Formats: sequence, structure tokens, C-alpha cells
Amino acid sequence: MSFTDLNTLFTTIRSCPFYNQNDPTCQRVKKIKPVINTYSPIQRFMIISSDPSGDTDKSLDGNVPHSAFALRFLALIFTGSDSDLSVEKVQKKFPDFQRIFDKYYYWTHFSKCYARGNPNNHCAQSYLKKEIELFNPSLIISLGSKPVDFLLGKEKLFNRVNKILQYKQIPIIASLHPSRDWNLSRRPLYSFDKTWKLIRETVQYLPEDSMIINQILN
Repeated sequence: MSFTDLNTLFTTIRSCPFYNQNDPTCQRVKKIKPVINTYSPIQRFMIISSDPSGDTDKSLDGNVPHSAFALRFLALIFTGSDSDLSVEKVQKKFPDFQRIFDKYYYWTHFSKCYARGNPNNHCAQSYLKKEIELFNPSLIISLGSKPVDFLLGKEKLFNRVNKILQYKQIPIIASLHPSRDWNLSRRPLYSFDKTWKLIRETVQYLPEDSMIINQILN
């Protein structure tokens, strides 16, 4: 991973020339700044979602859940399920799970600015492939169809879920977006539960962190 080059790319993203346009061509919501999430040298897994949440308060302390989605997503990552029981276990030890998540996972976006979930590929063409090249992840997790379609070409999402694909020799697992508000009825068609069990089985942690995770969950 080249942190110097990544920092240079982040500086470019933060100073995006389209930010001050009255009618931006990238479809972002006006006056929402580009989002760059936490990264560190040990992170090996890259999560790519469509665009940052417009509802998440990025100013909150890292030990406080920013939303119900944050709890459910950590439950998916560490248990392979977002059942009420899994979410309850994560909620009780949220700072511990968040610390381990930040240690291993780098979260980026197809569009760096909030675009109400439907951005075009302007931002991805400008930044995403270079970002992947510099980060060089051991695994990419694509949330929804936009990131995986951009990287691998258009295809129906249900043909891609619950399997390990390849992008330039990097394993990639695509999932239906885990926003429970609208996807519950779609989950069986898109093998949602099986996909997240596959992700959980594929990701490997250092022994000391695996021990902490198992102790908390059991």
C-alpha cells in the first residue's frame, strides 16, 4: 500500500473541482463534501458502497454507533448475520467491534459525495480504480450493483452474489446492499444470508483479534 500516493489522491478528492458547481455533472447532492473514511497501514479489506450516507453524522465519536445501520453492518461483518440476536451482541461491545473493524477494513465509495444512492460513474472513473490500485486490497466487498458493475462490466446482481469473483487478481464478493429498509423482500432472490456467511468465512483476522471476537460472541 502506498500511503503517500493515497494521501495525494485523497487531497485531490477533497478539492474536487465539481464541488462548487451549481449544477454538478456527478449527480451529487449540492454542498455535501466528499467523504474520506479512516484508513491505516494494517487494513487489508476494501468495502465499496454506492455513496456515503446522507444521514450518518460523521462528527460523532468513533465509539458511538452513528446509526442503526452501523450496528447491523458490524453484525454482518463479524457474525455473517444481522439478526436481532447478532445486533444485540454487537451493541453490547460496540467499541471493541468498531476498533477491530477500523483495524482491518477500509470503506470507500463509488461516488465520494452523497448522491441519494443513484450517482453516475463520473467520480468512480476519476478516482476509484486508482484508489484500488494504491490500496491493493486482499478482498473487495461490493455493496450493491454499482461498484461491481463498474469494475467487471454490467451483469445482473443475482448472478454475481454468493461467489468469489476476480478483479485484476483481487477477490471480490458482491452483495445486495444491506439496507434493511428496502431489501428484506429481495434477500432470498439475492442469496443475502449465504453471501454474508461467505464473506465471514473468507475474511481472516490475526489470532489475537479472532480470540477477542469469539470471546465476545460466545
